[in-house]
Amino acid sequence: MIRMNGLVALLLLGAAGCTGSVDPTRFYVLAPTDSAAGAAARSASGLEVADFHQWGAPLRQAVPVVLAENLSRLVPTDQVMVFPWGRAFAPDAQVIVDISRLEGKIGADSVLAARWRILGRSGEEVTMGVAHLTEPSGSDYESLVAAQSRLVGALSRDIAAALRSGVQASTR
Repeated sequence: MIRMNGLVALLLLGAAGCTGSVDPTRFYVLAPTDSAAGAAARSASGLEVADFHQWGAPLRQAVPVVLAENLSRLVPTDQVMVFPWGRAFAPDAQVIVDISRLEGKIGADSVLAARWRILGRSGEEVTMGVAHLTEPSGSDYESLVAAQSRLVGALSRDIAAALRSGVQASTR
């Protein structure tokens, strides 16, 4: 009986290792913009699910981190933090971003729509902006994710430009 249980366990392990013709699941993440270079796909009526192509991290967490990384490169400063930050940190400015749309489809445009505000040290609104950006997506998921990374990069550049001019103007 012990030998049979061992044989069953070996067969199960062998079966678990077989992948057959199933494609492996691929995971994607947004990338910070190149400092030298200046969700799912949706249609109007539905959501396209790609079982084997998924985000490597929830976008709710990944987008703020990528925006912060981009801003730290573009402003430039090493004092960019994602909220919540510690009590000891007193920012010169706060950037509040509300992304209402980040989507795309292979072979079509990717779209990012967002509203953002910059608050000064004392909490007053220094400036605000609205972004509606598009980027062409290529013929595969890698190019779709790259297009969406470029969209976040373009939003970052807009915010960085406002930070450089707005925060300096508010501190005079």
